[in-house]
Amino acid sequence: MERPLRRYVKAHGYAIAVSALFFGCIFVASILNEDQLSRSASEYAFFRSRPLEQLIFSIAWIAAGLIFLLGLICERKEAIFPFATIFLVEWSLVLVQLVSKLEHRDLVEVVLSAEAAVFLLVPLYVGYTLVILYRAFDSQYKDEAVEDIEQARRPVKFFFGEDPDDTYS
Repeated sequence: MERPLRRYVKAHGYAIAVSALFFGCIFVASILNEDQLSRSASEYAFFRSRPLEQLIFSIAWIAAGLIFLLGLICERKEAIFPFATIFLVEWSLVLVQLVSKLEHRDLVEVVLSAEAAVFLLVPLYVGYTLVILYRAFDSQYKDEAVEDIEQARRPVKFFFGEDPDDTYS
């Protein structure tokens, strides 16, 4: 992968990791400061919106974000997996929540909602960024990139007419 493209994708990875850390810390602070853990959750509340589950997921986001950030700094492809896992779990919970809203709302209303747009667009952005980072950090592709750079640095010889005999050089 070319160096400018690699830096561009890494910058997006840094933005994703920092935003996961930022929002995870905000959720943890808001739950602990407002003492929401002591209030009782509604029996019919969605699993992800209960205070204790919100705290658990926020701590998981902070841990995955830290691992992902350190993996970006060290360029380790293994550090992408914890972040991708928590992202897929969160995305599947949002999918369940959207499907459960179909009981009370019309399909067109659910599909045209802002939540559905976020449900579709954010996974595309984050997913493609994670896949490209994985390929960029893969050692096989790093070796090919180094080989391409070395081949590009070799001098180019132009010949007019017959091919000269290069045995003396």
